[in-house]
Amino acid sequence: MPKTEKKRPDNRLPLPLFVPIVSDKGGIGKSLLAKVMAEWARLHKVPCGVVEVDTTGQSLKGLTDDVVSIAIDERTARRHPATVWRALTPLYQTIERIGHEGGMTIVEFGANEAARGALWAGMTDLQEELELLGTATLIVTPYTCQAEAMRRGVRSANAFMEVLPQARLMLVENERDGRICDLHRSSEAAAVSRSLVGPLAAKAVTVKMPAIEEDSWAPFEAANVRLLDAVMMPVREIMAFTGLPLPEAKIIKGNVASWCGDMFKTFDRLIDTGTNEDD
Repeated sequence: MPKTEKKRPDNRLPLPLFVPIVSDKGGIGKSLLAKVMAEWARLHKVPCGVVEVDTTGQSLKGLTDDVVSIAIDERTARRHPATVWRALTPLYQTIERIGHEGGMTIVEFGANEAARGALWAGMTDLQEELELLGTATLIVTPYTCQAEAMRRGVRSANAFMEVLPQARLMLVENERDGRICDLHRSSEAAAVSRSLVGPLAAKAVTVKMPAIEEDSWAPFEAANVRLLDAVMMPVREIMAFTGLPLPEAKIIKGNVASWCGDMFKTFDRLIDTGTNEDD
């Protein structure tokens, strides 16, 4: 009896996939999101290109030797804007290469770089190029419970949605500094959440990024250890480079593993790797 083709039972995005992580606000978890998405791709053996566009080009240091770092010099950018567009050419080259490989391109736009990234995408008609490559787009915008983080995140998301109208948007509430649902209703942040984030969330996928308990990720990040490697690392090795006693080393490893598990489940619900566990 011939095997019938199974239809995708959900609305997950197919590969290849372009994932710009955008907000002109710094310190809201863009780098951590880029890292955990790259680790999810690594776990599923999905080809992954990682690009960071920042003034320093160092936010994803230690993730992989294959990170493409594009450092934008502010002074040069003001005097000669065309140098910015030339500097971003490796970004397109990565999208093209990974698109042909059927993988995922993750791009972190650093603080104040999202606006330039959206302008570049519009000037190069990136939407048309992505369609020719058969590449879907997932715009990811993280924000914290601070009013300014929400304002700038919404502004960046709208800028990219305007030039990439076929994209799906994912809003990520980073709970590191607290939860929006716990804000006092009369606070400025709560008002911004209602007036700006709420309307945008109505046409987006919304997820929460929980805080990693007790700063458990910090010792690994300081040692440039990748998330999956931290989860797989022997406890004695963790003790050696952190100086922690065995119980505490076990705890921070468990916290990182639990956090990764939560985030991986989120990506599993959003992205179709093309594999079928029932086969």
